[in-house]
Amino acid sequence: MYKIIIPKFIIPIVIVAVTLNILRVIIWGKVSFVFILWNIILAFIPYVISSLLLVYIKKENFNKIIFTIGCILWLLFIPNAPYIITDFIHLGDTRSIPLLFDILLLFSSTIIGLYFYFRSLFHIEHIITMKYSSKTTSLIMGVIILLISFGIYLGRFLRFNSWDIFFNHISLAKNILKIFSRSSTDFGVYLYTGLLFLFLLLFYRAYKYSIQND
Repeated sequence: MYKIIIPKFIIPIVIVAVTLNILRVIIWGKVSFVFILWNIILAFIPYVISSLLLVYIKKENFNKIIFTIGCILWLLFIPNAPYIITDFIHLGDTRSIPLLFDILLLFSSTIIGLYFYFRSLFHIEHIITMKYSSKTTSLIMGVIILLISFGIYLGRFLRFNSWDIFFNHISLAKNILKIFSRSSTDFGVYLYTGLLFLFLLLFYRAYKYSIQND
């Protein structure tokens, strides 16, 4: 039986994020940020998948088909982890709530999402290095982070979810084709995807450097 290890230091942060959200409802009667609790759960899913993949690939009766399906599911869900950083767009929507309170709520939630993103991506990179050289691994990781960035764009601006590839794939495909068929003057998708890519790549490298030189 596989065991998912949740670092002890992240648990108090989760408690803080959840408590702040509950207090927001109790004190001000506002449920507008309750969706962040769901986003935290979604951020945890790719971490679970990558943890299982990391253990599964070391099994003697390793099945490539099952592993490939797991990798596809991971790729579909991993954008949900860093997606939480875009929830700052809602900051200040409810003026009756102190701005600092919402900043702390969003910040604690973002830390959770980014941690699961960093750790899950680190799992996948470790798996890739088992088969490919460091240069090829770096290239593959760059492509993965670019796809994650584009996935966040699809979620934030076009409101698609990870499961839409199964239940709303026609609309998803049409919208993606529409994006790349637009004129070059409509560069919003490239701007946001590019900025997210730089942010996620640089911060992931900083995370790797910190744990490898700890």
